[in-house]
Amino acid sequence: MSSIGKNSIRQVGLRDLLTADQVAAITGLSKETLAQWRSQRRGISYLKIGRAVRYDPADVHQYLAGCRVSVSDPKERRQE
Repeated sequence: MSSIGKNSIRQVGLRDLLTADQVAAITGLSKETLAQWRSQRRGISYLKIGRAVRYDPADVHQYLAGCRVSVSDPKERRQE
């Protein structure tokens, strides 16, 4: 058994992985932007399986969570 515990790695089936087309549709980014980010080693983490590029849905979710902009409650800004 490896030094990594079996519960520390999340198992993702190949069918669960997303294509660049799917990620583009989910994020609103173009496929070209995703390709540029891959060549620049930035943006959303991806897997390279042979020639195929796939994305783990958890990585896409993490990217989207990082895009979140918090806004304060308008009631909190009012001074009465």
